[in-house]
Amino acid sequence: MSKAEERRESLRAKFLPLLARAANEQGVICGNVTKVWTISKTVAKGIKMIYVIRMNTARVEMWIYHGKKEKDVDSAYDVFKHFLSKKSEIEMAYGCSLNWDYKGRRTAFSIQQDYPDFRLSDDSKWDYWIDKMVTDMKKLDDALLPHYITSRD
Repeated sequence: MSKAEERRESLRAKFLPLLARAANEQGVICGNVTKVWTISKTVAKGIKMIYVIRMNTARVEMWIYHGKKEKDVDSAYDVFKHFLSKKSEIEMAYGCSLNWDYKGRRTAFSIQQDYPDFRLSDDSKWDYWIDKMVTDMKKLDDALLPHYITSRD
């Protein structure tokens, strides 16, 4: 592992617990660190709310994934289409536009708030980003909640 990779994992290992603690203290959706760069919580069958932390970007998202088989992808897309049909209501409740078209995914769909100006290496802004991401996760969850087809776990 190169020094740059070690540093990245070290920064994420410091940032993610701070983010999780803030979310838990505020009663906002938060799960366990599932990979080195995410905190994920299942909120309904095939649906997770996720905080994604990269070195130079971050996002909060609803992630819809039912599996890799064609029928599973079709099923996930049906759920996504249901939320997409409520896009105006969801974005009005959220307070601004969301990203509904994450490029590069083939088997999952998401509704997300992206942070292209996030820089994990700038630890002087961590408090800002933690507050923003926790606040936005709460807003995203609240905006999506009335539109679930089935009950949440």
